[in-house]
Amino acid sequence: MPRFPVGTIDMKTRIGIAILAIAVLTGCATTDAVLKSVKNFAIGIYRSTPEQIRVADSRATAEYNRMSVAEKQELKDNGTRYLAVRTNDPNPAQMAEIKKEMKKPRSRYGSGSSAPKKVYCVMIWDTYSKEVVGNQCYATVKLPQQNEMARFETYTAQYVGSF
Repeated sequence: MPRFPVGTIDMKTRIGIAILAIAVLTGCATTDAVLKSVKNFAIGIYRSTPEQIRVADSRATAEYNRMSVAEKQELKDNGTRYLAVRTNDPNPAQMAEIKKEMKKPRSRYGSGSSAPKKVYCVMIWDTYSKEVVGNQCYATVKLPQQNEMARFETYTAQYVGSF
């Protein structure tokens, strides 16, 4: 068997390192692809009212407290930190803001489109801090299914609905 100078790596070790590197990089690419494939339900963002924050916090807290220990552990195991919860729908001032945004040429709503008939407000709740994240409502025209993973701009969250 040939001897290698001290500090060199044999071929089996090099192949093992290459396979490990490929597996790690493929895992990251796969995770990234999965997160990108989760539909972004947000069509707009606007500042929430204190009442919307209170309702979202109350609903998310109640839903989280209803979860069994196993369900909470499953959230952790799956890397799900956030819950998305429906709160009060946009008030007239918020709807005016959404309609104003729609008229902008490069709006996410699409230039020249008409205002949606129904807009819902979803907020994000953090399972670690046990509170609503920020003061933003994510406007959506379609709600995710119960327990569906959904994206609201930068947050990927499990939708727990409203009850």
